Amino acid sequence: MNFSCITASTQITRSLLFLTAVTLLLVSFQASAQSLSNQDIPRVNTKPRIDGQIDEGEWALAHRVLINIETDPRDNVTADVQAEALLMEDGEVLYVAFIAHDHDPDQIRAFYRDRDDIWNDDWVAIILDTFNDERRAFEFFVNPLGIQTDAIWDDINEREDSSWNAIWDSAGQINDDGYVVEMALPLKQLRFSPSDGPQTWGIDLVRNYPRNRENRIASNRIERDISCYLCQIGKTSGFADLKVSRNLEIIPTLTTTSVESRDPALGKWDGDGVDPDGSVDIRWGITQDLYLNATVNPDFSQVEADSAQLNINNTFSLFFPERRTFFLDGADYFDTFENLVHTRNISDPDYGVKLTGKNGGHTYGVLTANDTNTTFLIPGNLRSRVASLGEEESRIAIGRYRFDVFDNSTIGALVTDRRADGYDNTVTSIDAVFRPSEQDTISIQTMHSTSSYPTLIQTQFGQASSLSGSSQRLEYRHNDRNWDWRIGYSDVGEDFRADLGFVSRVDYKFFVTTVGRTWRGDGDDFFSRIRFAADYDRTEDQSGLKLEEELEFFVNMNGPKQSFLNGLFGGSKTYWNGKYFDEQFNQVVIGFSPTASLRISSLFRYEDVVDFANTRLGKSKRYGPFVRYQFGKHLQLDLRHTLQQFDVKGGRLFTANLTDLKTTYQFSARSFLRFTVQYTNNERNQDLYLSPVQARNKELTMQLLYSYKVNAATRFFIGYSDEGFQNDVYDSIERTNRTIFAKFSYAWLP
Repeated sequence: MNFSCITASTQITRSLLFLTAVTLLLVSFQASAQSLSNQDIPRVNTKPRIDGQIDEGEWALAHRVLINIETDPRDNVTADVQAEALLMEDGEVLYVAFIAHDHDPDQIRAFYRDRDDIWNDDWVAIILDTFNDERRAFEFFVNPLGIQTDAIWDDINEREDSSWNAIWDSAGQINDDGYVVEMALPLKQLRFSPSDGPQTWGIDLVRNYPRNRENRIASNRIERDISCYLCQIGKTSGFADLKVSRNLEIIPTLTTTSVESRDPALGKWDGDGVDPDGSVDIRWGITQDLYLNATVNPDFSQVEADSAQLNINNTFSLFFPERRTFFLDGADYFDTFENLVHTRNISDPDYGVKLTGKNGGHTYGVLTANDTNTTFLIPGNLRSRVASLGEEESRIAIGRYRFDVFDNSTIGALVTDRRADGYDNTVTSIDAVFRPSEQDTISIQTMHSTSSYPTLIQTQFGQASSLSGSSQRLEYRHNDRNWDWRIGYSDVGEDFRADLGFVSRVDYKFFVTTVGRTWRGDGDDFFSRIRFAADYDRTEDQSGLKLEEELEFFVNMNGPKQSFLNGLFGGSKTYWNGKYFDEQFNQVVIGFSPTASLRISSLFRYEDVVDFANTRLGKSKRYGPFVRYQFGKHLQLDLRHTLQQFDVKGGRLFTANLTDLKTTYQFSARSFLRFTVQYTNNERNQDLYLSPVQARNKELTMQLLYSYKVNAATRFFIGYSDEGFQNDVYDSIERTNRTIFAKFSYAWLP
């Protein structure tokens, strides 16, 4: 008899009973959504030219919407500047134009940038809740020069995913009165419920106006006493009798690389010459609410390097975001409160198939793939490590279902399964998000896993051959105009594993409570926002051993010149390697924009913190300046540096430096040339370490990249990169890898 299956079944049954009881309890408290009047979008027969100019007559039939409500930092007052939005559709494309008035157009902040990097500029946006379910929305942003950003807003988990990319058109121009932006959004890029009659969508139209302060101006009032966003935006009607089109994208990709590597001791470069590789991605809208994604021999080569992170005196694995096209489309369909699906764990697949859809209140997703290089985390309560099965191929299956209940609540289930010869990991999960009032949110998730590991993993990491464990998370959050608080509890079993997610810690129970108070200025005050909060949390392992007890205080301020100050102060009693240590920490992050072209910020952190390598208390000083400077409209410099100095009894234990420099010349909205340097320099005092360490460790990565993008899927890259290191054996940095690469992908829309 399979006792693990019985355990899992019992766990799920108990969870279902618990969630049912909570559902019945909350139904009497559920608040109705705010009622808003509809705005009709007219059908037109002619297409406007998307060039950033309002030509005579081409927008004459469009519906006009005034954008003049400042929702932040001032609270739903008439804005000092206003904009208009013009909307119309032709059965295949939604056309949107923005006319943004400005008293002083010379102060407009707009630069040529790569897509998805316009947040510090002036910009306008349209937010579309296409299912009108007040849970998920598509967001399209454009700066005054036509640079695009797109994202998906998840109102259930309050997350914005800007890694999602759509294929659409935009243009912008600055003029004597402000600027004009035009957008053409193909309906096939959106998801919505098919209907012969008119569609009703949620809609918000937003303008970002960054001057002395960053002002959010919108077409809808946003009440701070209501915690959900999409339940407050307006409604728009239109799109009746939509034309049936072949909703298909085929994206072939050709990647060519030439890689050479060497052992510095031998000095000779070795390589296999030019290595071309092809792949195909397919995106098929079976209906407007059901999409199939498939990939064959997928190109998952990452063109740009991840942002560098300092990894010294750290016991848990670092997190890196997903960037790959196949996994990004519909990724939010698999989201839950706990990060159980982190597709970056699927590192080298040969194929992948994904089906995602929504029908009424039912949202679902299925993904299957293989992985020829199986890696996963081995978590503990005080550290995590990365394990690998080498080139052993694993098979992957993920299924997600979510059901909408009440006006703004959901109940869902998730299953992930990964298996290879002698290895398997299966996670089952049930989750729910309830909003019993406009200010309160309750998030619940219960999970169970079963795992089997081969002898290789058992030997290297001390894993048992078979494991079975559970995890529960519960959080209550309250947000109103002045107060916010939360109470959270997590109970993660020692043998719980989520090998397809990012769960780096297990074997603990965690309780946290936070209370915060916010004061807001009226627009003329020096500080537009001040928040003070206190946080208490306690962590213990499953045996009851206290791992950490922490008290923290937070201060957050926003002022003139787009300035901010975020302070964190507190202390904790921390357990490590059989001893308790009294840690103290003081951290301040400040920043401001003295001019439109310059952004400066810096982190300062002083703390008494555990030296994990030697089990003692040390004093750490960390500085983290960041500078972004814009030379004209085209050249941008980003410099980020981190310096950490760590002292213990006897002297300086280590000094760590990390520099990440990016210099980008953006020729136009479509093309750029970027030079990146990432440099790490760690110096250690060997006499102060209990175990042997390198006295110095340097790493240097450089990359030169040219990019030309017609749209989010039709792209061309060519570049060169090399890597090198230095340790106690070598007197200078020795290069170990150099690569020339080119990549071309084309979005074919038959």
